Parts: sequence; structure tokens; C-alpha cells
Amino acid sequence: MTQAELKDNFRALLAINPPLKEIEELFYKAVNSGALDFEDEQQDSYRTAKIIYHAILCTMAAQWFPLAKENWEEAESLKKFL
Repeated sequence: MTQAELKDNFRALLAINPPLKEIEELFYKAVNSGALDFEDEQQDSYRTAKIIYHAILCTMAAQWFPLAKENWEEAESLKKFL
């Protein structure tokens, strides 16, 4: 596979599973969960937004883990370069 083909495959995967839609859904779920006290946060503070974003990315990552051991090992290795 060429780099261009890989890029096309990655774009197709993103089109099938748009991450922004899931991020928005998980954001509203987080805000409406009652688990956060964000009303007292200063308007220019990104603390709670970063907490939410971290939790969302962790949740999404947990849903997309590689099933095969070989793929898991390769993904773990790749993380060292990102």
C-alpha cells in the first residue's frame, strides 16, 4: 500500500465514523451527567473543558482498541512516536 492509498483509507474511515459527531455527543453527555461542577468556573478557564476533552478521548480510545494481539503491540509501539 502506498502512503496515498493509506491516506485515502484513513479518510474513508473518518467519513464512516466521524469523530466530531461522537465528540459532541459525549460532550453533551458529560455536561448533562451532573458529574461536573462547572458553574463556578471562571469564563476564561479551560480547566473543565480539558477534563471533558481528556475523558472523551479516553472513552473513544477504549472503543477503538485493536483486537488482535499483533495489532495491539503495533499500536503500542506507534504511540511512542506520536
